[in-house]
Amino acid sequence: MTRRPRLLFLSPIMPAQGGNGLAMRAGFFLDAYAREFDVDLAVFPIAGALHWPDDFARSRSDRFRLFPLPPVDAHFALISATMDLDARLAAFRQYGRPSLTSRTGAAARAMLDSWVADQDYDAVHVSRLYLAPLAERWLSRSSAGRPRLFVDCDDDDETAFRRTALIARRDRRPHDAAWAEIEASGFRNMARLALPRVDRAFAASAVVAAALSAHAAVTVIPNVIPSGARPVHRTPRREQTVLLVGNLGYRPNEEGASWFLKHVWPALQRGVRGPLRFLLAGSQPAARLVRLARRRDVSLSASVSDIAACYGVADIAVVPIRSGSGTRIKLIEAAAYGVPAVSTTIGAEGTAFRHGRDLLLADATDSFTGACIDLLMHREHAVRLGRRARITAVQNYDAVRWRRHLLGLVTNR
Repeated sequence: MTRRPRLLFLSPIMPAQGGNGLAMRAGFFLDAYAREFDVDLAVFPIAGALHWPDDFARSRSDRFRLFPLPPVDAHFALISATMDLDARLAAFRQYGRPSLTSRTGAAARAMLDSWVADQDYDAVHVSRLYLAPLAERWLSRSSAGRPRLFVDCDDDDETAFRRTALIARRDRRPHDAAWAEIEASGFRNMARLALPRVDRAFAASAVVAAALSAHAAVTVIPNVIPSGARPVHRTPRREQTVLLVGNLGYRPNEEGASWFLKHVWPALQRGVRGPLRFLLAGSQPAARLVRLARRRDVSLSASVSDIAACYGVADIAVVPIRSGSGTRIKLIEAAAYGVPAVSTTIGAEGTAFRHGRDLLLADATDSFTGACIDLLMHREHAVRLGRRARITAVQNYDAVRWRRHLLGLVTNR
């Protein structure tokens, strides 16, 4: 009997079919690999809550281990404990790496090494660049003497933090801006050192791949239509619902939702005839967002068991992202459900969706408000956009097609 090749899958979040966008992307890769490899799944919950593997993750892994959240390394602990803000920034600049890597140091590597000590792998997959230090035992060896290494960069983290810095400067938060710039430089250094040493690097869009191409060749594997997403048929009601879905603990999502609540939502209430409701569906909402959402016309759901039900009541979806990078899986999700969307330019960056054909794009408060009013007041226009977006999503983000492409790349078929 022919032995199936073995793959170690390193993830900062429990892979899943739904919910968090990063978990869904990790879930796509895990599902694909399980068709060709015996997979050992190692989750270090740096990017998400401690979730025990469900049937999806269990059924796709030969062995799995959910590690406790590793402690930060001693150097970063000292940086965090520095009270003087300027001194803290200087120390972080000297650190030279993204803050997320502070949990991938000696303690985390020791836990992983103990678990994989007697295992031989044909391939190792790293979900997100900041987990690369966990694979150092293989990265440090020549390509002839190690398993094949795959890294899913997903986003362009350098650009994401540069944009965060820009918003912080605009909001007159100079220390936050300086911290974000140092994070960006740390990710640039990490990409420069790690990407040339891997066999395959992946990104969620051509925009991200181009940004990372200075360090290595990067292959596009986009986010895909979530499993089970089907067009919804909403019965028109007197109260119209605006939906925002996303991990609300992720800074760009939290910042975008806060901007929408403070600036767009009041103007939208004044511009639309009839009652409106804003439905915020996402985990880990920041305290600031929880306070802003304490309104009778706003519903905040931090635990959503059936996302289809949220899209089923939505007249439009909004993606008010003003920072970050990568491809918004929730925009693809809205299109898959046939729900018309209004997005910022950054929110739709790297996707196949086009303004006026599949969705409406707007960046300023007035134009974003106007786009939402347009879709809420003109039902036929909204329905046409939703249908066209569904067609574009099927044509460009079909999971079966991209799974075959990925497996062809990693198995050299």
